Amino acid sequence: MALSLLIATGLWWFEAPMWSVVTVLGLGIAWLIWRMRLSTIDRIDRMDGREFELFLEEVFTALGYTVTVTPASRDFGADLLLETSDGWSIAVQAKRYEKVVGLEAVQQVAASVPYYGANEGWVVTNSSYTDSAYELAEPNQVRLIARTELEQLLKQAGFKC
Repeated sequence: MALSLLIATGLWWFEAPMWSVVTVLGLGIAWLIWRMRLSTIDRIDRMDGREFELFLEEVFTALGYTVTVTPASRDFGADLLLETSDGWSIAVQAKRYEKVVGLEAVQQVAASVPYYGANEGWVVTNSSYTDSAYELAEPNQVRLIARTELEQLLKQAGFKC
């Protein structure tokens, strides 16, 4: 099946009029340029949740943290575990959202801090937070990193914003 498709494509390519070959190549090049020009935050907006978690692994590694990615399921409220060179540990909940992030994310990471023996918890999103999320985060010593601060972290890590 794949071989016959490859042969048919090859026959089409070599027998096609020159204008169609140029058009196909031009569209392909335009698409590649468009993809390369997307800012990092635009690429994040197109990721799924797990891709965002794995991308944050790269970001925090570039920022000098030792990073452990927790399992995709049964992560006990933390998607990433960060550790600084002096041993300070942080449980991170990643939320790649199109809507605002509510207090559930704060509850999840607050529960993960004692479970993983972390010193503090962070919630990182490409979006923003509800007032109730901020209200719950403060007494639980949870840092909320919203879109603008995420963009600053991306710049510090050397990513195009």
